[in-house]
Amino acid sequence: MRKVLLASLVSVNLAFASATILKGTSQNVSITTEPPGATVYVDGQVMGTTPVTLSLPKNKYHKIAVEKECYQRVEVPLGKKYDPIALLNIFWDLSTTDFITGAAWEYSPNSYHIKLKKKPDCKSK
Repeated sequence: MRKVLLASLVSVNLAFASATILKGTSQNVSITTEPPGATVYVDGQVMGTTPVTLSLPKNKYHKIAVEKECYQRVEVPLGKKYDPIALLNIFWDLSTTDFITGAAWEYSPNSYHIKLKKKPDCKSK
């Protein structure tokens, strides 16, 4: 009897799975530049040097900025779209968990390649 009850509970949980459970509340975003070696900022905070893959929480909107000596700074907004997996949770809690945690969204695209333009007045070392 306990096995049947446990199997039923697991089935119900899978049927009402949420994006929070299935995909998590963070997402990897890869950033490359041409040329490589640019400093990457997310919302003004230094996050690494290209090429880099960052694990970013989904519940925030971010802007990427990259800069390198003798090159023009480039800012790019991170695109987001609704993750249809969140619909699976609509009957369980109206997807409120997914919206609170940010799991109802996903970064799209999750990979950025940025070509930097050299400053005409800069003489590299």
